[in-house]
Parts: sequence; structure tokens; C-alpha cells
Amino acid sequence: RSLDMGIILGMALPYVAFSVFVVGTLLRIVGWMRIPVPFHLTLFPVPEDKAGSVRELVLEFVLCRSIYREDRLLWLWVWLFHVSLLMIVCGHVLGIYFLRQQFTLVGLSSETSQTLSVLLGGVAGAMMTLSLGALLCRRLFRREVRGLSEPDHYFELILLLAISVTGIAMYLPGLHAELPEVRAYMAGLLLLDPVPLPRSSPFFVHFLLVNLLMLYFPFSRLLHSAGFFVNRAML
Repeated sequence: RSLDMGIILGMALPYVAFSVFVVGTLLRIVGWMRIPVPFHLTLFPVPEDKAGSVRELVLEFVLCRSIYREDRLLWLWVWLFHVSLLMIVCGHVLGIYFLRQQFTLVGLSSETSQTLSVLLGGVAGAMMTLSLGALLCRRLFRREVRGLSEPDHYFELILLLAISVTGIAMYLPGLHAELPEVRAYMAGLLLLDPVPLPRSSPFFVHFLLVNLLMLYFPFSRLLHSAGFFVNRAML
């Protein structure tokens, strides 16, 4: 029975979750792009040249300037979350592939690379947990925000927070996953030759939650990351 669950959760679920994530996201975007726009929606003043439009798009995407103009404290937590998310995604790809030796490519020693990789990962994880916790508290304790909040708003924050916390848990002694096992497992998935999950309970829970997030993502408000570009294309 445990072997069957391992096959389902460790070998079949990732493919199902990734397929739903990609196909569902593409279908949502195509659906948005097919919505007719009967008149120009551009708000003035706006740049008249393409270079200016691209500059405005990049600045808005990177700095979240519209949120900054409305609520600077909210902007701080949102911006910290997105920065830490970018750091974590890049850190996962490079850290797992190079087994935390990625900084040796710029001349650092093996020991320094491993220390720096762990340090940056811990800082990014702490930033994400702090920012998500602050955003959740904002919804719970600010009356005007709580009145506008719906169950899915809380679910998304709690899911992301659980992913962040389980990721940090793997830094604790006795709970960390062996990186060679993780790399072998991820490589097996990518090469369509899956191998058993690494023997780490925090990694299992963390990975299961990430798959849940991929299944949920195309149907949630979290798709605003793609909707941002669709909205700007319409404008």
C-alpha cells in the first residue's frame, strides 16, 4: 500500500499537476485574449513610443508602483514576497543542479559556495515567511480588509505559507533532504524516468504542497502574474 502511494504521489502526481498547471494557465490566457476590446482603454498620460511603453511595463512589474502609490506598507510586504519568491526559484534550480556549488563558477571555494547557498536560501525563506505572515495578519486584523476578504484569499496565503515553512524546516538538523537524492529524483521526473521520492518527511510534505499549488494555480487569483501582461497588452 505504501509503495502504491509512493508511486501515485511521487511519480504520477507531479506529471498531472504540471500538465494542469501548463494547460490550465494557457487556456485562461487564451480566453482572456479572446475577449473583445471595443475601444481603447489606455489611461493618460502614457508613453507614446514603444521604448517608453516597455520601460513603464518593466518598472511596474518589478517595482509594483501602483501598489506603492496606494499603500506603502502593503507594497513592502508584496514586494518582499515577490523578490524572495524569485530568489527561491532561482536558488532551487541552481542549488539542486550544482549541489550548492554554483558559486564556484565565479571563483569562490567549494566551502564558501555551500555556506553562501545555504545562507541566501535561509534569508529568502525567512523573507517569504515574514511577508506572507504579514499579509495574512493584514487580512485577519484589519477590519476593512477582512470585510473584503473571501475564503480563497485565506487559503492561498495559508498554502503559500505552508510551502515556505516546510521549506525552512528542511534546514533544521535531522530534517534536511539529501541534495543528491533530490537532484536524482527531479532529474528522473524531467527525463520521464521517475525514481522513488527522497527519504525525507519535510521534503515529501513540501513537494506535495507545491503540487497542490500547481493544480490550484490556473483557477485562482494567483494567475494575476500572467494576467498582468494580458491586462497591459489590452491597455
